[in-house]
Amino acid sequence: MAHLLAPDYDQQFLFPPALADWVSAEHPVRFLREFVEHLDLPAMGFVIPAADQGRPPYAPSLLLKIWLYGYYNGIRSTRRLEVGCRELLPLMWLCGQLAPDHNSLWRFWRDNKKALHGVFKQSVRLAVHTGAVGLALQALDGTKIQAAASSTAGWNKGRMEKLLAALDGALDDTELKIVAENADLTAPAVALPAGLAERKALREKVQKGLAQLAADGRGHYHPVEPEARRMKLRGHTCYAYNAQAVADEKEGVIVACEVTRHENDGGQLAPLTEQAHENLGAAAGQTVTVADPGYGTGADVAAAAEKELNVLVSPAEGTPAGDHPYAAQHFTYDPAAHTVTCPRDQRLDYEGHTTKKGMVAQRFRCHCRDCPVRAQCTSDPKGRQIEVWPHTPAVQAMRQRLKQELARRQLEQRREIIEPRFGHIKQHDGFRRWTVWGLENVRTQWALLCTALNLRVLYQRWRAGPGGAGPSTGGAVGAASVLRWIQWARIVGGELGRWWQRLGGSGQTWCVPSRAASCVASY
Repeated sequence: MAHLLAPDYDQQFLFPPALADWVSAEHPVRFLREFVEHLDLPAMGFVIPAADQGRPPYAPSLLLKIWLYGYYNGIRSTRRLEVGCRELLPLMWLCGQLAPDHNSLWRFWRDNKKALHGVFKQSVRLAVHTGAVGLALQALDGTKIQAAASSTAGWNKGRMEKLLAALDGALDDTELKIVAENADLTAPAVALPAGLAERKALREKVQKGLAQLAADGRGHYHPVEPEARRMKLRGHTCYAYNAQAVADEKEGVIVACEVTRHENDGGQLAPLTEQAHENLGAAAGQTVTVADPGYGTGADVAAAAEKELNVLVSPAEGTPAGDHPYAAQHFTYDPAAHTVTCPRDQRLDYEGHTTKKGMVAQRFRCHCRDCPVRAQCTSDPKGRQIEVWPHTPAVQAMRQRLKQELARRQLEQRREIIEPRFGHIKQHDGFRRWTVWGLENVRTQWALLCTALNLRVLYQRWRAGPGGAGPSTGGAVGAASVLRWIQWARIVGGELGRWWQRLGGSGQTWCVPSRAASCVASY
């Protein structure tokens, strides 16, 4: 009968085990240690705590390793990280058996938000150095992630106005009652009656929320997380933030990331592309950035063209042409001649300009009364009118470029480049809701999430090593284990020899052959 394997809890170790022996040479935690130890943390802006008095503070490199280990393995809670420092063997090895508490971890986060963004940039530059970034094609997209605050606790403008009116009436009545009850007193009471101070504080909060709604032009406000916006997410609306990212085609490395409060992706094409170029360096000058039509507003396309950014995006300007042969997209504007030509090669007459949405639009009208396609082109009795906006030349140039076969193929690859990265974060890592409050904290968390994705890509290259030989630390770890075994064996061997002498045995002591040490040199 086969022997059943079961734990023997009375089994003792002959020699004390080393913690490093429980962490394999190819474990990701060893790569994280090397990555952090090669960073110049003071130059990156990390706060180096002073140790003038009291207990010595934890080194920033230690706390950074813990945070990176947590996000690498989907642990984002400071309390869970605190427990992990005492119970998870790889994390215990990474910490050197130090166990920072959750307060130390959170204070490190709070004091080094800007520097943590620098860690993301360093992961991008390391990816470029190792060849994980192709620098040929990259894709930009955004995903909405629910805020930490409860959506049911939010306020809308109508409710806030009613609440403010009720509070004003209640406070006026209470103040008149206080005056009547204290009319015979020579000095007013210093302390406010119970409930009055809370009502005044609530009124101030409502007034502040209404002021922000007026400034933002929105109809919803959350008293706990006022920076969050109500967005459509998974078929319903909730308070959320819009997370943006740019991914490289070769291995999916995230080369730029940002979080905004805007419900749509407008205004993000040029800033995210510029951030990607900054992170990648001069080699990114010819990299093509593709994006979906949500980034294709006329202002976005014009801003990218003005900054000479190599982008591909389907313009979202105007009504889709479809099969209409005389749609506005088929009219050609010549900036040099300041003319508009229709699809039948007829020029329109300039009528002047108007101001809409803060921009000046030039108006051109067709006065060809005997045009054979007039009924198909327009129903306006005055003739077809075309408005030319400041961004019209850039939009026309983009449409012409998208007629090229190469440009269309590159744009079609957008989905398969960037969307798997969002799916990995939400499905594999289980991150569907921010665990921090406020836009600044959310941006820091998104930077760490993108850093973790990059580190996973870099770990595979580190594991393969030069020529696929694996990391170079394995031999050093094995040699250290052999040396430690020899040292303990000699100590215990001497003790056993003295014990044997007391029992009346021969005077020969037990020892480890000296030639065992020679094998370490060739390990």
